[in-house]
Amino acid sequence: MDDLVTVAAYMDVPEAELAKERLELEGVAAYVIGGQTAGVMPFLTGPTGGIRLQVARLDVERAREILGT
Repeated sequence: MDDLVTVAAYMDVPEAELAKERLELEGVAAYVIGGQTAGVMPFLTGPTGGIRLQVARLDVERAREILGT
């Protein structure tokens, strides 16, 4: 997990999960970080950097291209 890089941040879980699914359909493993916190304590979503979508360092360029970020 040390080699994961945040490629996007979202303010709601469904949007982050959709982006994760999009990456996985293209063969890029992705992880949603902070989704559970947002569900239990939504007031912490902003201060903690939002709900982060992370991928392996080797997949960063491809993930950003797929997501258009």
